[in-house]
Amino acid sequence: MTKFRYDINALRALAVTAVVGYHYNVDFLPGGFAGVDIFFVISGYLMTDIIVSRLQKDNFSVLKFYYDRAKRIVPGLLGLCFGLLVFGYFFLDPVHYNTLSYTSIAAILFYSNILFNESQGYFAPEYHAKLLLHTWSLSVEWQFYMLYPILLMGLNRFAAARRHMTAVLVAIVSVSLALCIYYSAQDQPIAFYLLPQRAWEMAAGGIVALNFKARAPKHSGLLLSAGFLLIGASVVFFNKNLIWPSYWAVAPVLGTCLVIAANQASAWPYRIRAVQTLGKWSYSIYLWHWPIAVMFVYFNFTQPSIGLVLSQLAVLAVTILSGALLLSGAKKLSARIDWTSAAPRPGWRAGALAASFVVTLVFALAVDSTRGFANRTPEVAREVQIYKTASADWDFPQDCDGVDDAGNLRPCHLGRSEGPETLIFGDSFSKHVYHRLEAEKTNQDGSFTFLTSSGCPPVAGFRYVRDIFHCNGFFEKAFAYAAQRNPRRIVLVANWVSYFSPNNEKMCFIAGDSCVMQLRDPDWFVPRVETVFTGLGEILRKLKERGTEVVIVSATPYGKWDVPAELLKRQFLGMETEEIAYFDRGQFEKDSALVKRNLVAMASAIGATLFEPLDYLCDEHRCPTLDADGTPYFRDVDHYRAGAVRSDRFNFFDAAVGVDRQYGALPAAGMNQQYSALPTP
Repeated sequence: MTKFRYDINALRALAVTAVVGYHYNVDFLPGGFAGVDIFFVISGYLMTDIIVSRLQKDNFSVLKFYYDRAKRIVPGLLGLCFGLLVFGYFFLDPVHYNTLSYTSIAAILFYSNILFNESQGYFAPEYHAKLLLHTWSLSVEWQFYMLYPILLMGLNRFAAARRHMTAVLVAIVSVSLALCIYYSAQDQPIAFYLLPQRAWEMAAGGIVALNFKARAPKHSGLLLSAGFLLIGASVVFFNKNLIWPSYWAVAPVLGTCLVIAANQASAWPYRIRAVQTLGKWSYSIYLWHWPIAVMFVYFNFTQPSIGLVLSQLAVLAVTILSGALLLSGAKKLSARIDWTSAAPRPGWRAGALAASFVVTLVFALAVDSTRGFANRTPEVAREVQIYKTASADWDFPQDCDGVDDAGNLRPCHLGRSEGPETLIFGDSFSKHVYHRLEAEKTNQDGSFTFLTSSGCPPVAGFRYVRDIFHCNGFFEKAFAYAAQRNPRRIVLVANWVSYFSPNNEKMCFIAGDSCVMQLRDPDWFVPRVETVFTGLGEILRKLKERGTEVVIVSATPYGKWDVPAELLKRQFLGMETEEIAYFDRGQFEKDSALVKRNLVAMASAIGATLFEPLDYLCDEHRCPTLDADGTPYFRDVDHYRAGAVRSDRFNFFDAAVGVDRQYGALPAAGMNQQYSALPTP
C-alpha cells in the first residue's frame, strides 16, 4: 500500500487554493489556473507508484485499479451532478437546465473535455453559463487512467522494456509537450482540453515516481526551494492572457516534480492541521467551487469585491461541511447494519455505486430529452421559443469568417459578379450589413464583398495579447486586397468600443518586437489610441486618393445583458424585466467617447463619411432592447439578430453601403450632425 505523503497532500491544498482563488477573482492569484497542472502531476506520480509497486509484487489487477479510481472519483461527481440537477429543476431556466443535463452526461461518462473543446468559438456561450466546465480535468484524468495501466503492464511484461520505463515516459513527455506547444499556438482549446496535449504533465509525475521515491536526494532542500519558487511564480505572476498551457506550463509542472522529488514528506509545514484538512477536502472543494461561482453570476451577483469573494467562500464552506455531515451520518448508519447477513460489503459498495450512476445518468437523460423540462410552467414555453428564435437568428456563412487553414482570406460576395464593388471590412458587427443585404437581394448598385474576422479590430498596431481569434495579420491582408481591387467604396464596421479601454487587459499596442499595455493609465493609453487611429486613417487616405469612397460605421449600441438569455431567466424566476428592456444611452456614450472622438477626427482628416448608429437606434436617453411584442432585438450581449437588422430601424446600413438611397435613412430626434453625414443622393 502506498505510504501517505504529507507533502503531496499539502500540494493538493496549494493547488485547490490557487484554483479557487483564481475562479473567485482574488487579485493576488492571477495564475491560479496552474493549480490544475499541479493536480495532473500528482495524479501521474500516484498512479505510477500504485501500478508499478503492484506489478513488482505480481498482484496488479487492472479491473481493481479501475474500480479503485472509480471509488475515488465517481461518488463525489455523481453527488455534484445529481444535486445540481435537483437544484436546477427549481431555479434554472430551461436553456440553462438543458445545458446542465447534457454536460452532466458528458461529465459522468468522462468526455466533457471533448465536449467543451468542440463548443469553443466566438459565438459560443460564455464560460460562466457552464456549471460543469471544470469537470474537463476529471475527464482528462480518467482517460489517462484508462490507458496508462495498460501501457505499464505491456512494458512490465518484457525485461528489456521494464528497464526502460523511464525512457518511455520521457519520450511521452517530449512528444506530448511538443503537441501542447504546437496546438497552443495553432488551436489553443485543443491544447487545453485534450489528453494527448496534457499527458506530458502526468507522465512527468510518473518519472518522479520511478526515480525519486526511495529517499530524499542529496540536494533535497535545494530541490524543494526551487520547486516552490516555480509554483509560486506561476500562481502569482502568470495571468489569463498567457497562451496556456504551451511552454509556460513547464514552470508549475517542473516545480511540482521538484517538490515531490525532494521527498521531505514530514516537514513541519506540511503537518499543519489546516493544510492537511484542506488537502483531504481538495477534491470536494474543487467539485463545488466552480458551480457556486457560476450561480453567483447566474443570479447577477457579479460586481467584483471582497464581499463577493467572502460570500462565495462562505457558501462553499457551508456546502462542503454539509456534505461532510451527510457522509458522516451515512457511515454511522452503515456501521450499524450487519452486512454479513446480506451481501459482502465490497459487493454492496460496487452495487450502490452502479445504482447511483444509473439513477444520475437517467435523470440527466430525462432532462435532456425534454430540453430542460421546457414545459415546467406553460408561460415559460413561449419564452423558450422566443429565446431560441432570437439566439439562432444569424445567417452569416461560417466559412467566410477570418482566414482558412493556409492563412488565405475568405471573402463573401453578394450582388452581381461584375460592376462597381463595395468592400465591407470589420469584425462580427460588419455581419449585420450582410443580413441586411442578403435579405433584400439588392444588386442594382453592383457587388458587395465582405472581409470579416470576428472579434478582430480593423486596425494595425494594436492586437490581442493572446491571439485567440487569429486576428494578427488579417486586416493587413484585407487592405492589401482592397488596394488590388480598387473598389468603388470601402465600408468599415466594427465594435470599436470594446477594444479601446484602458482596463482591457486582453489588448496591447505593438512597440517594435514587443506588445505593451499599461493598464488603468489614461495618460499613457489615450495617445497610443490616437496613434492607432492616425495609422488607420493613413491607410484609408491612400485608398481614397485612388478614388475609393470611404465610409465608417461606429459601433451599434448595446448594454451589459445577454438580452434573450436574461429575459428568459427573469421570466422563469418571476423577476422584473423592465431593467433589461432598455439600456442607458448616456452610459454607452460615456464608454464610447474616446473611440468616437478618434473616429470623428479620422473621418474629418481624410474626408470619409461617418455613421453613428446610436443616433438611429436610440432616443435621447434610452436604447430599447425589445420590440413591441417583447421579442429581443439582440441575439446575445451585443449583436443584433438578423431579423431586427432587416427592419426599418437599420435603414442607415443601406445608405452606408450605397444602396437605395431614396430610403432617406434619417436619424432619431436629437442626432448630432457632427458625428454623422449622409451621402447625398
